[in-house]
Formats: sequence, structure tokens, C-alpha cells
Amino acid sequence: MFTLSERHKGIVSFVPNDPKELPQTYIPGSLAYQSTNNFGDFYYQEVQQENFTIWRSTYRPYEDVSLRVKRDVKWLGFRMMLKKHISHLFLGRPIAIMQGQMHFAYSPLTDVELMLKGNEIYEVVDMQVSPSLFYQLKQRGRTFEAFSAMIGSDKPAWISDKPAWSSYTVLDNMENLLQDPTQDKIAVEIVQQVVTTLIKNKGHDKKITYEQVENIFLIKEMIQRRFPEAMTLQQWAKESRMNTTDFKYKFRQVFGLPAYKYLTFQRINAAKEIMLANPQLPLSEVARRCGFGTYNNLRRAFYSSDKTKLSLWRDKNLGMAFQLLIELLLSEML
Repeated sequence: MFTLSERHKGIVSFVPNDPKELPQTYIPGSLAYQSTNNFGDFYYQEVQQENFTIWRSTYRPYEDVSLRVKRDVKWLGFRMMLKKHISHLFLGRPIAIMQGQMHFAYSPLTDVELMLKGNEIYEVVDMQVSPSLFYQLKQRGRTFEAFSAMIGSDKPAWISDKPAWSSYTVLDNMENLLQDPTQDKIAVEIVQQVVTTLIKNKGHDKKITYEQVENIFLIKEMIQRRFPEAMTLQQWAKESRMNTTDFKYKFRQVFGLPAYKYLTFQRINAAKEIMLANPQLPLSEVARRCGFGTYNNLRRAFYSSDKTKLSLWRDKNLGMAFQLLIELLLSEML
């Protein structure tokens, strides 16, 4: 268990709560806690698995506050900012993590101070992993080996001096894991992606402001909601209050791929869901509903993305879905 305190207010006490009543996405199997104070409201869900533990936290300070988290237990894992940006003091070392960034560290104890601004809402995911999970990673090289050698020691270490952008794949995988924390394979994949990204992080990113990052995340959410619609680079740039060149570069910097490819990614995922939910629906109608317009556009994009024919994917996955349904029905009958 950790201790949370505010620099001027003292200990911040939490009480158990119903996780479905917190202002967060419900994590199945989680325990939930809430702290309501005259200087802010703070919430978190905690879910423990055999080889990892996840905390999803929401901070709503009413005024500028400094929260200190202390825990006399070894820490191995990462923090990922989902909303807003936090300046940290990690064992006395200043680290600023922007929305969409992550930072992986080992420490013989937890002693972190968070500087929060009043009337903002912060959302954070922390994932602590066991050494056994960490050693499953398919990773080599001096940086990885030097960091691995520090695990269990009495000195802190971090894979990269600076936080790195988490990319759309890490963000989407984390969202899937929060919906079902029993997915050990996804947990290992997330840690693999985080470690690989941080090892490759050279800190040569183009300068980007907090406002620009927040606007880019709004464009990502717009694409997720409105993927069937016709959208243009100029429209996205205008919405994000940037010129097209800046928007193109910075969207890719934050999420790891161009905005139009992210739109294609969302449309292909939607096509898969539509095909599984409506097996008899003509592929031309699937294409129309997910924004490709024509069957040929969907077919070409699908093959480019998944390296398999659209019809083959549908036949294979519908067959698997039907088999799972039969097995479920048989199990209920026995």
C-alpha cells in the first residue's frame, strides 16, 4: 500500500468505492478508491494479476497542489499519461511527462512528487510488472542489459533519460487490457512495446507545446468517432490550430503514424467488426459503412494492412466465431 500526502495539507486518505461509480472506464475485477477533500478529488482503480498490477488514477485538484506518493516496495514498471501533463520529482529527479508519453523505471522504493494545476483533470495509468514478466521480453542490446542488471539493486535506474511517445498501438493495447486485465499476452506485448520504444528514444523530437498535444489527441478522438465521414488533412490541421506541415509531423511524432493511416486503421477495424456482426452483409455495404466508399477501396486497403485477402479473412474468422459459438452452446447444455 502507498501513502499519498499533499505538501501543505498532509495525508490524503482514501475510502473504498464502487468502481462503476468512479469517473473512469470500469476495469473488470478492480478495487476502487476515492478521496474527497476541500482542495480536490482523487480516484483510482487497482487490479492485480499474477505478473503485473495496474492503477488507473484520476486527479481533480481545485487549486495548485503537490502530491507525494511514497511506498517502501521495489518498483519496476512504467507510467503513461492519458490526459494532461504532469511535472514529477522522481526520487528528487525532475521528469515532465506529457499526454501520450511514458516513462519506465526501476526503483528500490517509490518516492514521487506530482505538481498539479488547479481546475484541471489528469488521467494516468501506472503498470508495475514482475521481474519474471520483464525477462520474457524479446530484447537485446547494451541499454536493455544494463537496465536489467540494475533490477533488484539498491539504486534506481531508467531505460531512457527522457519520456517517449507511446504510439497508437500502445494506447490501443492498453485500452484493450483495461477492458480485460486477464489478457497476459497483451500485457507482455505492451511492456515489450514500451521498452522497445524507450530504448530507441533519442530525444530528437520536434518541439511541441502542451496545447498542440491536447489538440492532436482531440483529432485522434475525432477520427475514432467519425471515421465513416470524409475528412481531410486541411480540416484536421485547422481543428488543431496548426498549419498542415506542423500537423502532419507532430501527429506522426505523437502516435507513430500519419493521420490518414490512422484513419485507415480505424476504418479497417470497423470493417472487421461489421463483418463479424453481420455475416450476410455484402462487402460493398461494409465498405460504405466504414468509410471506404467502394468494395475495391476496402479490398486494397485491407490487403495492404493485413497482407491477406478480405474474403479469406472473413471466411476464416466467421468460421472461428461460429465454432466458438457452438462450443459455448454445448458447454451450457452439459
